[in-house]
Amino acid sequence: VGSKEGEVLLYYCYCEVKDPEKLCAWQKALCQHLHLTGKVRVASEGINGTVGGSKVATNLYIEVMLAQPLFKDLLCRDDFKSSAGGAHCFPDLRVGVFEEIVPMGIDPKKVSYKETGIHLSPQEFHREVEQYLSQANQGQSDTILLDCRNFYESKIGHFQGCLAPDIRKFSYFPSYVDENLELFKNKRVLMYCTGGIRCERGSAYLRSKAVCREVYQLKGGIHKYLEEFPDGFYRGKLFVFDDRYAICSNEDIISACRYCGTLWDQYKLCSSQHCRQLVLTCPSCRKKGLTACCPVCQEKELKVTSRASGQTIKEECECTKRRPRVPIEHIAQSTLDTEKD
Repeated sequence: VGSKEGEVLLYYCYCEVKDPEKLCAWQKALCQHLHLTGKVRVASEGINGTVGGSKVATNLYIEVMLAQPLFKDLLCRDDFKSSAGGAHCFPDLRVGVFEEIVPMGIDPKKVSYKETGIHLSPQEFHREVEQYLSQANQGQSDTILLDCRNFYESKIGHFQGCLAPDIRKFSYFPSYVDENLELFKNKRVLMYCTGGIRCERGSAYLRSKAVCREVYQLKGGIHKYLEEFPDGFYRGKLFVFDDRYAICSNEDIISACRYCGTLWDQYKLCSSQHCRQLVLTCPSCRKKGLTACCPVCQEKELKVTSRASGQTIKEECECTKRRPRVPIEHIAQSTLDTEKD
């Protein structure tokens, strides 16, 4: 176990950063010094990171971050979500300066984190979801429980009765909201994401449309909720953006193998070289050679192996074609979803 015994930290901090380049260089040096791997995004609106290493290293990292004058009054130990893992969970260390610390594709000056929704603690959120589910069962809810993650995340784990947009990237979220404004009219919206950061800008965007009655968000995201309610209203796995793909808090499996339909929730990358899609394919289907995300990719894979190397094929498959940039939600859908659970 030795080298494997460590953890992965997930955190963010919205604040005004005068010199992002300087913060980026400091952050890079700090992570290298502590032998941490992972990804850190720095912008003039703050910092967002997920890093892995030994427990000694991650502890030191938290200490140094809390002592950094820029974050001193804003970050507290509780803002760091941790899970079992280590440096091996990431291929390398990437620290860079970006326009946004979470890529929504909208100028932070236009839609600011300062206009965010009302933060609810895991306990408050749990109570709200409980109330929402009992009302929805009687067909009289004025609330939408909104998952603002991507489709492949909500597929393997989500809150019961949620509305999960069929989007591939968070930068598609604003268009999703624009196309479905009717759905949010006069509604109370309860939003959630992995660690809370997407809700900060997502709720601000939703609020900027001035159609909802109220917008709430889960503070600390699913990560913090599961620490307190491992057997609560969130069922299935929690998708994470590292080599683990998912972490588990309950035994539920809510998704199925793409090929045979047996219950399965462990993602693998599509075996076709050019493709970046994730696929759910169970061990027995993998044994049969069903390792691609769709027949188009499976076929391409066979062609590529018989072709001279060095030729690249662009990612183009059934999965990408089937998923439009903005799926239109039908209003009845959210009630259907509630009934299913």
